[in-house]
Amino acid sequence: MASITIRNLSAESKIRLKRSAEERGCSLEALARSILDQAAEQAPAPNRFPHNLIALVEPGEDIEPFIRKHRHPPEPVDLT
Repeated sequence: MASITIRNLSAESKIRLKRSAEERGCSLEALARSILDQAAEQAPAPNRFPHNLIALVEPGEDIEPFIRKHRHPPEPVDLT
């Protein structure tokens, strides 16, 4: 299990969350975990394709022209 620390949470927010947790019969920690789990489930998955090619290409269409069009030459590296 991972742990996080939330800094600079306002006192008012903490009071509201604690009150909400008490109303639900759970701890503040359990409520925060539930809220974060729900937010993580709704977060969009990272797009692993460059330039969102899935949205640009129709099924069965060749993606190579799109890759060539959007490929940028690498920046030169100064080794001095």
